[in-house]
Amino acid sequence: MKKILNALFLTLLAVFTFSSCSDVPAPYDILGEGDLPGMTGDGTKENPYNIETAQKKQDGSIAWVQGYIVGCVDGEGKAIATESKFEAPFTIASNLLIADTPDETNYKNCVPVQLVGGSDVRTALNLKDNAANLGKVVMIYGSLEKYFGVAGLKSPTAAVLDGVEIGEGGSELPSGSLVEKLDATNPVNQVVNTFDEAEKDKDYLKEGYVNFAEVGGRTWRGKPHEGNGLIQATAYGSKQASVISWFVTPAVNVAQMEVKKVTFDCISAYYKEGTKLEVYFLEKNGNELNQTLLNVGNLPQSADGYSEPVTLTGDLTAIGDKVGFIGFKYIGSDEASGTYQIDNLYVGVEAGENPGPEQPGDGTELLTNGGFEDWAEGYPVNWKSASTASNATLEQSSDKRNGTYSVLVKGTNANKRLGSAEMTLKAGTYTFSAYFKAATNENASARLGYALVGTDGAIGGSDYKYDDYVNDITNKEWVTKSYTFTLETEQKICLVIMNPKNPGKDVLVDDASLKTTDGGIVGGDEPEQPKPSVGNLLVNPGFEEWGETLPTAWDNSKYNTGEITKETSFKHGGNNSLRQKSDDGTQKIQQEVAVKGGKKYRISYWFLDNDPKARSRYWFALVDGEGKTVNDLNSEIQQSAYSEDNPEWQQVKIEVTLPENVVKMRYEVRTYRGEDAKGTGGGYIYYDDMELVEIE
Repeated sequence: MKKILNALFLTLLAVFTFSSCSDVPAPYDILGEGDLPGMTGDGTKENPYNIETAQKKQDGSIAWVQGYIVGCVDGEGKAIATESKFEAPFTIASNLLIADTPDETNYKNCVPVQLVGGSDVRTALNLKDNAANLGKVVMIYGSLEKYFGVAGLKSPTAAVLDGVEIGEGGSELPSGSLVEKLDATNPVNQVVNTFDEAEKDKDYLKEGYVNFAEVGGRTWRGKPHEGNGLIQATAYGSKQASVISWFVTPAVNVAQMEVKKVTFDCISAYYKEGTKLEVYFLEKNGNELNQTLLNVGNLPQSADGYSEPVTLTGDLTAIGDKVGFIGFKYIGSDEASGTYQIDNLYVGVEAGENPGPEQPGDGTELLTNGGFEDWAEGYPVNWKSASTASNATLEQSSDKRNGTYSVLVKGTNANKRLGSAEMTLKAGTYTFSAYFKAATNENASARLGYALVGTDGAIGGSDYKYDDYVNDITNKEWVTKSYTFTLETEQKICLVIMNPKNPGKDVLVDDASLKTTDGGIVGGDEPEQPKPSVGNLLVNPGFEEWGETLPTAWDNSKYNTGEITKETSFKHGGNNSLRQKSDDGTQKIQQEVAVKGGKKYRISYWFLDNDPKARSRYWFALVDGEGKTVNDLNSEIQQSAYSEDNPEWQQVKIEVTLPENVVKMRYEVRTYRGEDAKGTGGGYIYYDDMELVEIE
């Protein structure tokens, strides 16, 4: 059974300050004296429609509208012509009237806004309970369609009032493609998710999972169910001709699964013909996504209310030894507007079992440059050293499984081998694997192994250890081969990929890997990181220390994304800064830091934004002891407005007291494309002198 979690909400005093070398408007403080009447907007959050434009654009589209709260339709008859009220007290909480001027009293110059019962938007905006909202500027995200028989705004899901974001949705729609968002590294052998932490009507976000709106802007959102959580996708009220929403698990390694199947509970609600839920095994192949539809049985189709949960199962046996993802694809429209919910998801394990947290299916990765991305002097980096048997005839190839390159190993009659750099391994069991594909129409072969390195540095001799050949490799698809071996004592070895047995039958190799669950590299433990400066909890806050591609302690490539480079010409302090390039989607830099709940902290950093092709904002997050996100301070630590161009370095500074249950902070700053209509990328933001300090 799921556990019913009780949350204790604490009242917090948060102080927010933002200073820079120039005056910067507070979030959403974009209305000056007389600004509204002349601003028509384009319906985006950054440039919302004004009232006149919203009245004209009644096409059912979803957009942001901005205006002053001037009253509501406040009567039992709900007649806008006779029951519009523009002064307190108010008795109706189900609607608002917004206008281009704060003193408007003619309903014909207003847009009536529906406030849906039980929604966060209604709770925060209605004048019955919030009389002080009268006369305030508000931005609301909803459907442009008739309400009370006149041009209106219905089914709002998000709003901004006094710089505070209310509800969900209406923020940046997902950009890019699904395949770009999927990370196939570090696959797991099981996925267990009971969605207990899913929050009502909020986008379901969890590390490793992808929640993506392919068409129509609708994502999977949390819903309560029998005191616990589940997630759902729906097209109800969307007014969109098509809605496609994806929910995708972390990468899974089918070869490592004890139970090769996916099981989940499914609920249908208010089914309309044409509504679909499809389940796929998704295999990432470079920039392509191979989709295998899974047969999970008959889905429920309840047209009247909610169905009982139905347990569905898909067999993964036919998938073979592949790494991929389980993807749930919801398909709907304005007519096919039914709802599907999923709960109790089990992949690679029997339903109902709780084997603990997801673990890598085959242990810790030990191999560097297994994707053959980095090359030097005709060899992949880390695949040649002075004493290895790296005498195979090799070429760099753009015919790859992932990334940019693979390695082409030529076939010969001699035993020539591609060898890795030497490594000393501890006693333990290891799995060496790689993907292969024939370079021509002819079938090819190859084999995996390792060679012992003698005390004199000599390689191999009779000390080569091999698995059987991988035979009949075709040029149609990549196939994988794994070789598992056990070292009884500590040994110095190099990994070996044997060339094809025959000349002319060349083979491509990609995504090589060496993993272990009980061994490791001697001297290969994590290098000692530079210590935080006095008082500052961040490591390497000034980006002075760098690895091959990323600054030390900011080197998790999953969360430090896009083009990041060391900059020496433009810096705020020290010798370096970090330069990040804007591109499609959100580019991030992040470091996770242990903090103390109930304590007060100062968060600050410096940035330089003087490029119209790039913008920046901060997006810090808090995490509790169970790994769940704590959202109490989002309005203080997650910025709504974007940075503006300025030739001077600017500083962000925030002071907040953390909730008692917080144990970590995800210190994150983001880079976006420019604000022009097409969102031009290719610009740069510079960051320096980050700080996280506990204060009195």
